[in-house]
Amino acid sequence: MMRKYSFGLMAVLCLGINPAFASKATNFQIKLASPTTVDRQTVLYTCQGNGDAAKELFSRLPQKRVAVQYINADAVSLAVLPIEGHTQVFSNVIAADGAKYAAAQYVWWNKGNDAFFSSKMDDKALVTCHAVSK
Repeated sequence: MMRKYSFGLMAVLCLGINPAFASKATNFQIKLASPTTVDRQTVLYTCQGNGDAAKELFSRLPQKRVAVQYINADAVSLAVLPIEGHTQVFSNVIAADGAKYAAAQYVWWNKGNDAFFSSKMDDKALVTCHAVSK
């Protein structure tokens, strides 16, 4: 038996990330096997990009703090963060270490209190981030 968990609360998640674009959120559902517990955690990061390529990539993130919403439910693991003012939903992919997520050309990879933001369009660009207290 499958139970529908509404990720219509993605609109709510977006509110926690950036109210400016939360009203544009679209509801969607992911069918999960029941019973399934949905775990949500928001982590705030400060990030920096060194070098010209990294600085250009860094400009796509919010400049002060990046709020990342991690959603885990059974085999579904997502990271939701704002890229260029729009909500991007990253899906978990295989990683040798830490948790790695991908959306479009972007990769978000977190290991402990550190995270790394990169683009498959430019292998030289790497933004480093560190978790901070709320």
